[in-house]
Amino acid sequence: MSFFKELKRRNVFKVGIAYAVSIWILLQLTDVISQILVLPEWAPKLILLILLIGFVPALILAWAFELTPEGVKLEKDVQHKDSITPKTGRKLDYVIIVSLGLSLGYFIWESRFEQKTAELESMAAAPAPEIIEQQPAPPVEVEPVAVDKNSIAVLPFANRSADAEDVYFTDGIHDDLLTQLSKIDAFSVISRTSVMEYRDTTKNLREIARELSVANIMEGSVQRSGDRVRINVQLIDAGTDEHMWAEIYDRELTTGNLFDIQTEIAKAIAAALKATLTETELASVADVPTENVVAYDLYLQARRFAQNETRNGYAAAVELFEESLALDPDFKFAWIGLARSNITNYWLYGGDPRNRELARQAIDRARQIDANFAELYMAEGFYWYWGHLDYERALYNLKKAIEIMPGNDEAHMWRGWVSRRAGLWEQAEQSMLQALKLNPREHFNWAEYALTAMYLHKYMEANKAVNQSRALNADSYWGRINLARIALQEKGDTQTALQMTIGAQHSNDYSFLEEFLHTRVLARRFEEALEAARGLTRDLEIQRGTINLKEDWSAQILHFMGRQEEAQQAANAALFRLQGLREEPGDQHRIDIAEAMVNAIRGSDPEAVKLLVKKAMASAPQDEVAAFRIRFDYARVFAIAGMAAEAIEMLESVLLPPSDTSIYIIDLDPAFDSIRDTPEFLAMTGRYR
Repeated sequence: MSFFKELKRRNVFKVGIAYAVSIWILLQLTDVISQILVLPEWAPKLILLILLIGFVPALILAWAFELTPEGVKLEKDVQHKDSITPKTGRKLDYVIIVSLGLSLGYFIWESRFEQKTAELESMAAAPAPEIIEQQPAPPVEVEPVAVDKNSIAVLPFANRSADAEDVYFTDGIHDDLLTQLSKIDAFSVISRTSVMEYRDTTKNLREIARELSVANIMEGSVQRSGDRVRINVQLIDAGTDEHMWAEIYDRELTTGNLFDIQTEIAKAIAAALKATLTETELASVADVPTENVVAYDLYLQARRFAQNETRNGYAAAVELFEESLALDPDFKFAWIGLARSNITNYWLYGGDPRNRELARQAIDRARQIDANFAELYMAEGFYWYWGHLDYERALYNLKKAIEIMPGNDEAHMWRGWVSRRAGLWEQAEQSMLQALKLNPREHFNWAEYALTAMYLHKYMEANKAVNQSRALNADSYWGRINLARIALQEKGDTQTALQMTIGAQHSNDYSFLEEFLHTRVLARRFEEALEAARGLTRDLEIQRGTINLKEDWSAQILHFMGRQEEAQQAANAALFRLQGLREEPGDQHRIDIAEAMVNAIRGSDPEAVKLLVKKAMASAPQDEVAAFRIRFDYARVFAIAGMAAEAIEMLESVLLPPSDTSIYIIDLDPAFDSIRDTPEFLAMTGRYR
């Protein structure tokens, strides 16, 4: 008998196959158990080594021994007629079949149900979205862009901790890694906002890479257990599905270790992508801002609340940042978080000067700790923009932040907003486009870029951008507002504008409600506008840049309706309230322009109206966007007062870009009805048709 046939007779081959399949099953069990028990990183490798060493002895035993009814005997001691190796072989066949079945079942479970479990956990942890009834957005063809070979999307890390509430810790590690990678000029890193939507996705990596225009995808998970943390990451070439690099970091839970891991990941990505990191970049990534784990944990919780972008969220964030700083007064990032929360409260929620002062104090404290880091310059930029409308200082600080953190989409977008206000239109466009490259899935940024393009009368770009915004989030009122504005300005399309503002009269956001009123007035649906105007509440009437009392709106609408006696009564009520507001602190130009309008409706002396307009112009803020909006308001005041020459002069200054006015809006606006048929007005409109 040949050696090969003898191996087969003694079931050596079957023993080898059964052993190999068993090794695979044991390794999968080891992986699961090691995650539950947080075994050391080397434990699975040791188990694999032991099993591999045992493979050869198993084959030797299968060759030398035979299983008989009397027990295990040496093969040479068993007579050929008494051998039961065929029966043993059939038993081994069953073992192999069952083992393969278990392997297949485990593979299906791991690839299908584990993903579903992760989806359910994240959905349970996520806040319920606000549901707004809305027509679906039309499909949008997005122009393909060249993919940077060093572009990376770091998908949301999976929370593998036993406590589902630890998702904030997992997300915090993910956010910190994104922030650190954005400081490296060799990488193009997609922002947090764009990647977070893929937490629950069933899309494959190639689809995700195509939507984000990246060449590489990073996946990972975080598991915290007691004083240990395990971070598992892998870098994948999205085009080939090739795993370029993977690593498991199993460390004691200290802030030093967490930031060391981020440094190691950055170096490993650079090596995989054949990129070079500068010494400055390495030093920035390796910075350990606090040694206190509890302070860092509170900081992550605070940041999560701030990301909700609600009044209650920022209030909770302030308290948590303060608790973090009580444990480590030198934690510079917590000071920056506190500063940003306070300046946001100042800008969005009441304009209390104490919030602005608290932001200043927090920034100054952070500067004492470290006078040169990107987050400090970011906070300074926000402070000078939102706190003082000082665009020059804001731009200086945002430029410094971008120099240190070139891959941060937020810094580029803020630079775009401030540049727009400062009248630096080309810089505004370029900054916003760079932000969109780094954050292509943020609907609000697309809506804002659409608004910039509309101001420049670039209607093709504006429509593309606003449609992209609506394709990403059909429920957002920002997309609806801007689509309405573009439709009116580009071609006087009241039908689209009316459709986009359906239900806006019930909104608690003044921008949306204002667009409802504006659209109804232009479409001459005065009854709808009047009902909405009379429902305005004080918190909606008084905005940072304007004062629009319900009596003022009502007076205008009643005037357009020809109900002059009621219009006079509403204008008198508006004037009474405006005079009362003068006793309150704040800039006066908002009151001056509102008084000019109500006095025009009251039929006051034109020269008195003109004096109020001049007074408002003298106190108006140095803001390029506000400037062309205010000039259009002056034109409406002059027209209602019957001052055609003055109205035409103002309109001439806003019919060319940048502005949010066009000949179509002037044609629709009833404020110009009293002067519409004058030769001067007809000549002016004729020049712009």
